[in-house]
Amino acid sequence: MKISHVDFSGWQANKVTIFTGAGMSAESGIPTFRDRMTGLWARTDPMEIATPWAFRAHPQRVWDWHVHLGGAVLTASPNAGHRAVADLEQRGVHVTVITQNIDNLHQRAGSTKVIELHGNLLRLKSFVDEEAAFAAERPPMICPVCNGYAAWEEHDPYANRDDLLAIQLLAGPVPHCPGCGALLRPDVVWFGEPLAPEALDAAWDAVEQCDLLIAVGASLEVEPAASLPWRALQKGARVIEVNPAPTALAEHCHASFAGSAAEVLPTLLASLWATT
Repeated sequence: MKISHVDFSGWQANKVTIFTGAGMSAESGIPTFRDRMTGLWARTDPMEIATPWAFRAHPQRVWDWHVHLGGAVLTASPNAGHRAVADLEQRGVHVTVITQNIDNLHQRAGSTKVIELHGNLLRLKSFVDEEAAFAAERPPMICPVCNGYAAWEEHDPYANRDDLLAIQLLAGPVPHCPGCGALLRPDVVWFGEPLAPEALDAAWDAVEQCDLLIAVGASLEVEPAASLPWRALQKGARVIEVNPAPTALAEHCHASFAGSAAEVLPTLLASLWATT
């Protein structure tokens, strides 16, 4: 990938935001929610199974589907693109990663400031069934262990947060909160669910404060995340797109490179910080 035709002199960047989509992890072999499921799940529509309504009706089936997806995540490794972003932070550059991915690869590569817009597949949380909770005669209790609506009125007084964190996304029956007994689910944003307000607020703050934003492997088709690079442009930041198939952003940003994250990012970041 040749990027020498771009003059990066004068591109002083005190705060850098790296915004990543599914293309960031493609070369690590990570299947997306929508693509490349295999075996028994090859013909399963994620938009029908990765929803709170599906989990309410068939929790074991939804759990098993996520375990299958998690198998690819657990065996994957960060690629050269992930490592280049982490190396930039380790060199002392103020780097914030905003990712739509749920695979934890940025953190495994060494990045410490990661905003997970769509959650993390390997992290669990309680399933909040508001429909059932508020249909009961008594108002729901909040479990001190999982912060979800308690399935039992009496909590296990010896259970704590560490007990919850020890439970993993593994094959077998759907696990329960060790404190209240509520069903546990992957801590990801399912279809039909909003992004976590705290994650979205943090993402907007990072975009509005950055001097440089690099959008990597993002289709920019899903809102509100799709608007983040455009907001950076509006705020006066320099914006670069890295994508095998350039999006509409390519015609408006300061530089665009048609290529994969692992191919482009190491050279691109080395070129940028060789001149700043």
